[in-house]
Amino acid sequence: MKVAVEGGELTASITREAVTELGLADGTPVVALVKSTEISLATG
Repeated sequence: MKVAVEGGELTASITREAVTELGLADGTPVVALVKSTEISLATG
């Protein structure tokens, strides 16, 4: 799932089951809460 934010975009890995449970579709407004002790970065 990609979430557009001011100045960029966040990408999250979620299951199809979670998509269904949350009722997500293109354009659905969401709030992104970040809780992590590790962040992976990639280039390009």
